Amino acid sequence: MLRISRLADYATVIMRNMSVINQALSAAEVAQCTAISLPTVRKLLKQLLKAGLLVSERGTHGGYQLARAPELISLADIVEAIDGPLALTECSHPLGNCAISMHCVNKENWLVINKVVKEALSEVSLVRMAQNIGQTHERNR
Repeated sequence: MLRISRLADYATVIMRNMSVINQALSAAEVAQCTAISLPTVRKLLKQLLKAGLLVSERGTHGGYQLARAPELISLADIVEAIDGPLALTECSHPLGNCAISMHCVNKENWLVINKVVKEALSEVSLVRMAQNIGQTHERNR
């Protein structure tokens, strides 16, 4: 089964909520509005900040905010900030270490598939994640 890590999934929840609320939030406020434990929120906020997806400001009116407009932040950005480069197989990872890489008959196919998955995640922005899915499906009919 292909799976995005739990922490990357939680990071998408955090970022989606921050895009909807659209104001500086403390780690405690993020934890409260997402129902994710405070230690986990702190860990994820630190990683998202380091990746340049969030900015932070100290002080009474400080907190964490999106570093850029939500339509400019994709799911690929968030997943890679938490899990590192998207790679479905060892040979599709930039630092992959596969013992049969030089003789693998599937390597090129996996590289193509990995590219398609990354492009799909890159096309989904926080704005789209914040939309009501039921309404989106109705409009597409």
